Amino acid sequence: MLILVAAGLGLALGFVWRGKPEAGSDSGGNNIATSSSTVLQTSLLPSIRRLTIVRTHDDSPLATQLERDLSMSSGVTRWLYWLEAIEKAAASDFPRLARLAHGNITPTKLLAARWVEVAPRHLFDTLVAATKDGRGFPASELATVLFDEWPKRDPDAAIAALSETKLPGLNRDWRWTVAYNLIGKDMERGLRLMSEWNVNDVGFGSSGLAAVAKWTRANPRHAAEFVLEQPDGHSVRSTMETIGKEWAKSDPAGAMQFAAAKPGELGRLLASSALKTWAGRNLNEAAEWLASADASTRNRLSPAFVESWAMHDAGGALEWCEANLTGSSLAQAVGGVSKGAADSDVIGAAGLVTDMKPSAARAEAASGVAQKWFPDSFSGKPVPPEAVEWLKTLDADSVKSVLEQIHFRWVDSEPKSMAAFLATASSEKVAGHVYSNLARNMVRQNPVETLEWASRLPEERGLTAGGIAFAEWRRSQPEAATKWLNDLPAADVRRRPYFQNAIQQLAYDSQAAEQLATLSADERASAREIITKMSLPEDRRARLIDALKLR
Repeated sequence: MLILVAAGLGLALGFVWRGKPEAGSDSGGNNIATSSSTVLQTSLLPSIRRLTIVRTHDDSPLATQLERDLSMSSGVTRWLYWLEAIEKAAASDFPRLARLAHGNITPTKLLAARWVEVAPRHLFDTLVAATKDGRGFPASELATVLFDEWPKRDPDAAIAALSETKLPGLNRDWRWTVAYNLIGKDMERGLRLMSEWNVNDVGFGSSGLAAVAKWTRANPRHAAEFVLEQPDGHSVRSTMETIGKEWAKSDPAGAMQFAAAKPGELGRLLASSALKTWAGRNLNEAAEWLASADASTRNRLSPAFVESWAMHDAGGALEWCEANLTGSSLAQAVGGVSKGAADSDVIGAAGLVTDMKPSAARAEAASGVAQKWFPDSFSGKPVPPEAVEWLKTLDADSVKSVLEQIHFRWVDSEPKSMAAFLATASSEKVAGHVYSNLARNMVRQNPVETLEWASRLPEERGLTAGGIAFAEWRRSQPEAATKWLNDLPAADVRRRPYFQNAIQQLAYDSQAAEQLATLSADERASAREIITKMSLPEDRRARLIDALKLR
């Protein structure tokens, strides 16, 4: 093709040269030749110039050639061109090839796998550069492959690169992926990295838990001792819970003797996990061990024991709690009973809570049932209407306890049904931050509807939730939010608190000075008064006050 194009250009230029008129000639034929010359020069010379530029500055002739080949091929031939180019590529070729593959997942994955094989650090540096301007670059897809494969091939290099590079947000995600992928190869190093990199607030998936179980079986006591030395975190707790389960399968009495002597949350979690597993396998043996323990240990571990018991006999477990425990220990144990019962029959467990008298124990039990009944925000399942109706029948302390545990998952899964529930619930049943968290979530979808909902809440709660929602709206859409506020009647009680909350939130924004400078004269005066009374660093307050001066 290149030969044909070159030949065609040569012939065209030859005709142009031959058609050039001699001095003094004005024959019709020469006029036509002159016209042809002008057209050919206009249409062909830019093409020649472009080809010259590409050849002079081409940073990847391989990618240039591939792009030409792909433009003239289809079907299987295109894949053969891709495979050939990826196989021949050097490190300097990969960025251009990646942009060429953007939007096509299969060649992107093939390219990423080869890039990791040839030059993983080069890929890492390219991804870091793409965080500043990654338009047209498949950074996410490449990063997934890199941080899955690099720790397996060269963990020291991957760890060194991430340790010396600071990229908030993305760097955290990359670090967690590398540490998580290491636990299957080197459990202890992976767990240490999670703590060192401060990414130990995420639980493990099934493959991670399987790796923990395998590691534990080799030496349960060592596994428990190692984890007890780590800083507390969700990943560490997830690991310790699995250790308890595995240890109880081989030596439950040994696991309990070790765990009962360890103070703190991790020691309690190890003991609870081991005891629940033991009770599930042999309830009588677990009960005998617990009965022989000292009172402090018995009170501390009873919730875990009765939770396992309640999966098979909720009534018997509840009777045991009432006969053997008192105070906060009883309340926590009853909560365990409700969780265990809900595992096998959530409707029956809910009925058990309904029949209880209002108390701390009932509040704990209600929370246990709700955690099983209300779906996790990632499940995609709707909130069962019968769960909401059950919640409406409970006393204030029980409702407040339930919402404290599950309101975030309800906010994420079905904000409208939660909004309807809160609009009819008495304020004594709902903590103030529950209204605020829902308002902050809802306003991102429908600002006006959220503010109308807030106006139907009890006055003080409504003004607080509405003010938070308005501030969020104004931050993302200042013109629309300001117009809505200005259109309210002059006597509307929401005008002043909403504006005040918006200014208080704006004061901490990096673009606060620029936004304050756009306010009207009256708004500036009000904002100056609000900011003057806020607790802010003096230099920041001075900058904001300066931005509010009339120009």
